[in-house]
Amino acid sequence: MFKYFAFSAALLIFISCKKDESTSGIAPCMQAQIDSSLAKPRGHMYLKIDAYKYQGKDVYLYYPGWGDAYNELKDENCMYLFAPSGGFSGSGDGTHPDFRNEAIFISTIWVDPRP
Repeated sequence: MFKYFAFSAALLIFISCKKDESTSGIAPCMQAQIDSSLAKPRGHMYLKIDAYKYQGKDVYLYYPGWGDAYNELKDENCMYLFAPSGGFSGSGDGTHPDFRNEAIFISTIWVDPRP
């Protein structure tokens, strides 16, 4: 009986200590921005990050948690590129109108898990 209990306890500890795979492979700067979002009340920073291929490069679209804000497009080093969408008009900053037609959606990288 003791062996069964010890095995069960060890298995439970192993499972509960398992690394969260949901953000594995994310650039450190992006992980820092995700961590900052999670440290603030939901909606005060970012709600979602999507990956796209645009002009041969991997880029990331950050969706803010508040209305009428631009959706920021950043490179793999988290450097701001432009805002292809969002804002009052929904069309972003207007500097790259071709983004909607040329960008290829890859996947959603992260979504704020809080309700």
